[in-house]
Amino acid sequence: MIQAYFAYIKSVLDRYAAASFVLDSAVSFETRPGNQGYLHGVIVFIDESRLFFREYLDVSVEQLDKLTYTYHYQDAEDSLLFRYDNAPHKPALPFVDHKHIAPDGIVQADAPALADVLVEIATRQGWI
Repeated sequence: MIQAYFAYIKSVLDRYAAASFVLDSAVSFETRPGNQGYLHGVIVFIDESRLFFREYLDVSVEQLDKLTYTYHYQDAEDSLLFRYDNAPHKPALPFVDHKHIAPDGIVQADAPALADVLVEIATRQGWI
């Protein structure tokens, strides 16, 4: 089941790699014991902004759970534009899934799919 999800992510990246606004992309997939998996990668866009992403996954018969994830989008100068993640904070946030918005905002946000993050970036930059 984890291999099917990895194949889906690869198909998403292949679709975007062909887009005129993507310069480069790379992803690594690791199968872990107990129906778990880990993936991480980077996508470089034509304005030299970058999306770094990682997901640690648990797959059961009924569903796929993102145990941890981050989708970190930054500009060419390495400044944060936004980041989705579910990392704990100190002091604790009143929600687990959240989005960091530059420069200092944090808002509640459901865990997105990689494809949704790519659409958000392309729309934000006016590429689609």
